Amino acid sequence: MKIGSLMVLTALVLGSATPSASAAPARHLAAPTGDRPVGTTALSPDATGAPPVSLFYPAVSAAGPKAPFMTEAEAKAVLDADGITGVAPSVLAGVRTDAVVDARPAGPRLPLVVLFPGVRRPRAELTSLAEDLASHGVFVAVAARTDGPAAVAPVLAALTRSKWADLVDPDRIGVAGLDGTGAAMAADPRVKAGVDLDGPDAPLPGPGLDRPVLFLGRPDAGTGNWDQLTGWKRRFTVTGTVHRSFTDIGLVGEQLGLDFGARTPAARGQAITAAYVRAFFDQHLRGRPQPLLDQPSAQYPEVVFARTSTPYLPAPTGDRPVGSTAVHLKDTSRPDPWVPSVPYRELMVSLFYPAVSAKGPKTQYLTPAESAALLQGSGLAPPDALAAMVTNAVADARPAGRGLPLVVLSPGYTKPRATLSALAEDLASHGYAVALVGHTYENTGQSFPDGRFAGCASCDLPHDDAFWAKLEQGRAADVSFVLDSLAHSKWAPLIDRSRIGMAGHSIGGASTLPAMVADGRIKAGMDIDGTTHVPLTGLARPFMFLGHQLGDTACVPGDPTWQRDWPQLTGWKRWADVRGAQHASFTDVGLVGDEFGVDYGATTSALRTQEITRTYVNAFFDRHLRGEPRPVLDRPGFPEVTFCH
Repeated sequence: MKIGSLMVLTALVLGSATPSASAAPARHLAAPTGDRPVGTTALSPDATGAPPVSLFYPAVSAAGPKAPFMTEAEAKAVLDADGITGVAPSVLAGVRTDAVVDARPAGPRLPLVVLFPGVRRPRAELTSLAEDLASHGVFVAVAARTDGPAAVAPVLAALTRSKWADLVDPDRIGVAGLDGTGAAMAADPRVKAGVDLDGPDAPLPGPGLDRPVLFLGRPDAGTGNWDQLTGWKRRFTVTGTVHRSFTDIGLVGEQLGLDFGARTPAARGQAITAAYVRAFFDQHLRGRPQPLLDQPSAQYPEVVFARTSTPYLPAPTGDRPVGSTAVHLKDTSRPDPWVPSVPYRELMVSLFYPAVSAKGPKTQYLTPAESAALLQGSGLAPPDALAAMVTNAVADARPAGRGLPLVVLSPGYTKPRATLSALAEDLASHGYAVALVGHTYENTGQSFPDGRFAGCASCDLPHDDAFWAKLEQGRAADVSFVLDSLAHSKWAPLIDRSRIGMAGHSIGGASTLPAMVADGRIKAGMDIDGTTHVPLTGLARPFMFLGHQLGDTACVPGDPTWQRDWPQLTGWKRWADVRGAQHASFTDVGLVGDEFGVDYGATTSALRTQEITRTYVNAFFDRHLRGEPRPVLDRPGFPEVTFCH
């Protein structure tokens, strides 16, 4: 790649300054982040045709001479290949690594990661990554690439015949590289997991690959074999990066004043690369779960969770661990409104609450039958894809606290109760008990503890005005029954019955109004993007509408049913519009849709809309159930939010 004349001049000045005249800091690589000293040595080619290999490993001591970054011959080859003039090869050769030459290794049977640079690229360009992995207890072999594909077998054969054989655990081998990772894995079943660093990976030979693969790279780079990857897989993209951002050539080049076109500094690119590669191999070679791989991280806002094999929910924002349990309820005082032959009303409730500990298995998001029913006809994923998904809540965890405010949540029509899990567990992380109600026969399908499955009986009926009014009134009755049941259950001590609120999405939000009218125990309510069908005749308790902006201008037009009901609300009230959101944006449906790459018309991401929703729902109930002032209710706290009233 040719570098502009200004950059070459800058590099020439920096590269040719004499020691006595130069005040420029010494060029350096990224420091390892682990707590172990690092050693390095060279594994020379042998008669088997193994390529030159640089080894990095945990060392007994950090004392001793540090290895050079590369030789002058290697530096000259890099500079010539990249068209960089004016930089003396001795400048690159003068950079020192953090690894001690020929240091005594510490520890046998370490996980092995084989790193491959690009074709005809120097092994040295992956030195920072190799040293970082080694500082965390990984044995690393950086193998040279020629014109052929990345091949692990010759490297393993050379290691097996060397004095280093006892340092390697043959059951824990991974590979990472700047291209060819998928092919290297497909060719060698001993490789358990692989990372593609900004590579263009071509389609794989054969039917596919069922082992874990992580792609980390530029937004416009990509895997040509994504659909062939049938195991665990993630695609993370890093904004503002170029190809060299993931290598030490980019890092040292920036220190020389070269501009490769990246907006994200190379040092930051290196930190991101090290963190995600390390997390990947910790999870898939060591069996240590890594939350960094399951959801976006505030620590690395440049990283976008682009594609995944298993959807995830964003982490709760509170400081308390969250537990959840399923509660099966049966109301024998009334028949089911949709299947009159059933002489009782049967409900499932997911109860979320602050937990004593975050340790333990997480709650399954949907059962296989529920997942298949929700995804039927979508073509988005295998029918059981959402059954492999878990929440952030520990299943059946021991609750922490007593007398907590309770929020009842009601989902949209045809949607399982699980689709409000992200909101429910966030409330719980802030100290609320949450009852998320599954309204039987009003969703795509609901599983019961004894294995029965109830489909959507109401879906077969005409959806006229009378239907929607019946639905809202029926949900109000469901909620009152849930409150009665919880008050006389083992969960009663968890709940403060004087501090109960309700919120819902779509018809669940619309049902909040008739539920509050019918049951004075509900002290405050929210309707999240739900058109109402039962006209309100008066309500003096706090209420909030939160919905998506319907037109180009905020609040114009507004939902006509909200406009009809607004004058009937005589207590504290608020109406907020969210620009760029759509109906699904407020729920897990939008979150999962974004993760599957579904375009449902939103210009504001579901993750951002979820952040807004969580903020306003928490603030509303903090104010009206806890009596704590929340300024975000008095003036919009996000640029996407407009207060209509």
